[in-house]
This record gives sequence, C-alpha cells and structure tokens, in this order.
Amino acid sequence: MGKRVLVTGGTGFIGSHLVEWLLKKNYEVFCLVRNPARLRWLKGLPVYLIIGDCQAKDLRLPQVEVVYHVAGVVKAKRPSLFYNVNYKGTVNLAQAVLKQKLSLKYFIFISTLAVCADSLSHYAHSKLLAEKELLKLPLPLIIFRPTAIYGPRDKEFLSFCRLIKYGLAPILNPEGILSFCYIDDLIEILGAVLEKEIPSKKIFAVSDGKAYSWEEALKIVASALQKKPIYFKIPKKLTYILALIFEKFNIFIKEPIIFNQDKLKEIFHKNWFCDISEIQKLLGYTPKYDLFSGMVKTINWYQRQGWI
Repeated sequence: MGKRVLVTGGTGFIGSHLVEWLLKKNYEVFCLVRNPARLRWLKGLPVYLIIGDCQAKDLRLPQVEVVYHVAGVVKAKRPSLFYNVNYKGTVNLAQAVLKQKLSLKYFIFISTLAVCADSLSHYAHSKLLAEKELLKLPLPLIIFRPTAIYGPRDKEFLSFCRLIKYGLAPILNPEGILSFCYIDDLIEILGAVLEKEIPSKKIFAVSDGKAYSWEEALKIVASALQKKPIYFKIPKKLTYILALIFEKFNIFIKEPIIFNQDKLKEIFHKNWFCDISEIQKLLGYTPKYDLFSGMVKTINWYQRQGWI
C-alpha cells in the first residue's frame, strides 16, 4: 500500500508514539497541528506539518492513503469542549476527507472503551456520538476502543504513581475490574492495520487481555516503584465529596483536573475487562506487556524525566 499517512494529535501522548513508529517503518508522515510553536514530542522529527484545526470549516488535507484520527480532549473544565473537539471536530475532519475525495485505504478513529460504560461521562459520550456519525459516512472506517493506555509521556497515571511513591494507595472502587494496555502494544496494533485487509466499519476493543482488581493494580504499581504504601478504601460518598472539592479547586488553576464527579462515572463502572480475541485473530496481536512490565518501563521513564 501507499506510504503517505496523516496523523492528528501527533503532539500528544498516543499520537507522538504512533508518529515515531511510522517514521521507523519509512512511512511519509503528515501531522495536523494547531500551533507549530508547540510541537512538543514532534519537535525535530522529519514530518510534514499541516497547520490547521479539525474544527475548521476550510480544513485542507494532503493527499494521503491513511488517516489516523488520534486528536481529542480527555479532560476539560467545560463539557462543551469534549463535544466541540471529540464529536464535531471528528465529523468535520471526516467530511473534509469526503469533500476532497481523498482515496483512503483506512480512516482510523481512536475512540475509547469508556463508550461501553453503564453511565457515560461527557468524554465517553462525545466519543460515542463521533462513532455513530462516522458509521453513517461512506468511509473505509476502523474504530479502536482502547482501555486505559499508559506509558512514557502519559500524565494521567502520573498522579497515582506519585501518591504511591508518598505511601498512599487509595482504592476507589473495591469491586471494580480494570484493564490496561501499554503504549507500545497499542502502537503495534495501530500499525498492524496498514498491512492488513480489514472490513470497513470494524470496531476493535483493545487491552492487554488481563483483568485486575483495583487493589491488584495498585499493588503492581507499588511493586514497580519498589514501595510499600498504605492501602485504604474510600467510601463512595466520600469519593464524590473529594471529586467536588477538586472541581472547586480547579477554578483557580489553568490546567483541567481529570478527577471530578463526571469522571467518577468511569471509575465506578463495574467491569472494564474486554475481549481482544478479534484483534488477536485479524491483526495477529499478542500483548508483549502486562501491567507490571509496562509500569516498570513507564516509571523508569518518569524517573529519568524527573516527574517522580
């Protein structure tokens, strides 16, 4: 197949790892970026920059064979931002592809396993709305629904690592079942698509294939950190109170805080385990990392960066 690929969200956690993988495989990579002065992890990489925004009505795209739509908002101070970026921005990008009549092999949308929750957060709902609209369009669409992704450059797991480092391991949902996926495994899955013939409109759940309780997951992180924290359960009502306090505190700081009452809809979901047999069969996926081996690499990277 062709070697020209467009990646949105290339300056972020998942997108930057994907861009590096594509470059190593000698793909010609185009990155849609809003601000060329803030390239972050893309700085110095041999990519073609397309200055623009997924929400722009005059969005012009290069002639590519594959689009990886990774860009999205995972935390926000206002719910409207989730819908403007994750939903409307996604639909606008897809419509730009159709308007310009790009001859794509695949339009790959990175959604989230959170769309399967009993009660949807604004983040999950915005992703689900995007999925539904994309499925209506005449696109060679593939949707990936990853579970919690972690690894170097990720900041969402960083707060838990810091808490455990200082001796605290809060169990927020004692009955909950969690699943995870290390960034390298996710990128291998995303890259495998390029050399496969996958039916359009296919939806894949992604994880490392294992299930963890909250306490098990915290103990694995503690073991990777070589710490022995105090494990304690937080009553559900108190968790909501703490989330409300964090929301009030968030007014005074610039960056949005991911821990809030809306996010608790995902935290208190009973079971995040997902069946990965389809990606194992169609993409030849074999997870290389369980939570411990992935967290060791992640924590080592955090430490080298001085983040913990």
